Amino acid sequence: MNLSIRFKLFIYMTVNIVLFAVLLYGSNTFFAEKYYISQKKNTLIETAKRLSTLVAGRKEASDFDDENLIYEINTLEKSIGGTIFIGAADGTLYYPNQKNRSMPPRTGFNASPFYAMDRQPNPPPALDTAPNSGSAPDANSAPKLRVPALPRRNIKEWERYDENSFFIITEDPNFKINTLRYQLKLESGLILLVWVPMAGISESASVSNDFTAIIGLVTILITGIWALFISGRFTQPISEMSRITKKMSELDFSQTLKIDRNDEIGQLSRSINHLSHKLSRAIAELNDRNRRLEEDIDRERKLDRMRREFISSVSHELKTPIFLLQGYAEGLKANIADDEKKRKFYCDVIMEEVEKMDALVKDLLDLSQIESGMFSVNKTFFDVPQLIDEIISKYEPVLNEKNIRIDVEMEGAMTAFADPARIEQAIVNFMNNAIDHVDEKKHIKLAVKPVGDKIRVSVYNSGMPIPEDSLDKVWTSFYKVDRARTRSLGGTGLGLSIVRAIQETHKNAYGVANVEGGVEFWIEIDRGD
Repeated sequence: MNLSIRFKLFIYMTVNIVLFAVLLYGSNTFFAEKYYISQKKNTLIETAKRLSTLVAGRKEASDFDDENLIYEINTLEKSIGGTIFIGAADGTLYYPNQKNRSMPPRTGFNASPFYAMDRQPNPPPALDTAPNSGSAPDANSAPKLRVPALPRRNIKEWERYDENSFFIITEDPNFKINTLRYQLKLESGLILLVWVPMAGISESASVSNDFTAIIGLVTILITGIWALFISGRFTQPISEMSRITKKMSELDFSQTLKIDRNDEIGQLSRSINHLSHKLSRAIAELNDRNRRLEEDIDRERKLDRMRREFISSVSHELKTPIFLLQGYAEGLKANIADDEKKRKFYCDVIMEEVEKMDALVKDLLDLSQIESGMFSVNKTFFDVPQLIDEIISKYEPVLNEKNIRIDVEMEGAMTAFADPARIEQAIVNFMNNAIDHVDEKKHIKLAVKPVGDKIRVSVYNSGMPIPEDSLDKVWTSFYKVDRARTRSLGGTGLGLSIVRAIQETHKNAYGVANVEGGVEFWIEIDRGD
């Protein structure tokens, strides 16, 4: 059975206190009475010493008729709760002296209360408690107790303290109770006998046992409740740590331990929180790197796909002019063109295809340089309306030839900060694209207007809208919405890709949108004013 730490801690603490209570009760039961007897012996010895001081120099009965002395002895009796006898070895009592006491005479004291020791072969049994000084002599040489014949006293135990004193446990002849007696013989010949009843000692031991049992049970109950509380306080942080670490194993680092303690548990709590924070950061960084790696892999895949498409597109674009060049060159070599007009036609076709191939190669070189970062952008301040006027003047013959109407909208003078050659190239590509795709309305509009801190240049041409799924693709190299029509127009499919590369190099926006009656391409340029 899997027991919790709280339950185990509760059991351990409860068992410990139960063992302590049992040990305390057992010790009190077996040793309390002996301890009380030992303490009473010391009390009797101290009382005898004080008595010996009080009776020092007194030898006759008349010496004990002193009221102050009697008062002092009575006080000692009351202080120990016992009885004192003072007399001579022949049994004569100097204290208590009945004629000097306001109490009736006690029966049973006609015989001497004192004990005499001689050498008898059969000694009475020894006391259980060891003597305070010296050791008891053996059975053959030790002095033995000699008890007067009347009245007969039941001696139960005895113990010699020194050469002049001893202890006796005997039955009191008057009250039939056991008494502990200490008898001392002084150098003056006086005998002092001090005794206390054993009933008080036994009763105290019994009361102590009962009290110890009650206190033990109460202590077990209180300690059990306290142990349950303490074990809960001790194991609650551990349970919380277990819950948090389980969350951590599930990669959930959203929760932390809130254990405000300065002991080892508090240190462990702070270490777990620190570990959780470190793991959270490490896993977040790892996820971020994995994400970037996936993006890099996707980008590489796209680049590889674009590279294959690029090679395929270049091959396709070169295939037709090379085929025409080869055919017309072979025709000239075979002298198929036998007159000057045909030879001129053949040469014109060859020159036209060479020009297309030259334009394609130039566009490829420009795009490659811009995208690879090898092409440096030389930014400078220039007047945008002036640049637009120059571009329009260059296209005026072509526009007139094809009967294309162009409208130019500009809102005053504007200065831009960019590479004027590359901006002109982007606008020219827009113009070429507009001329190639204008419809029968033959309308083109070139607009320049400020937009915040940018200048937006847009080129509109009337014509068919671009399919929505192709709006983002038109910026891809060699992408053609209508390949057959583009080929007939002589386009390379790289113009808009070059515009995209130029704008990304300048870190400016570009775009295309289907508008009413046609399509509009636009770029933004940094303002310089």
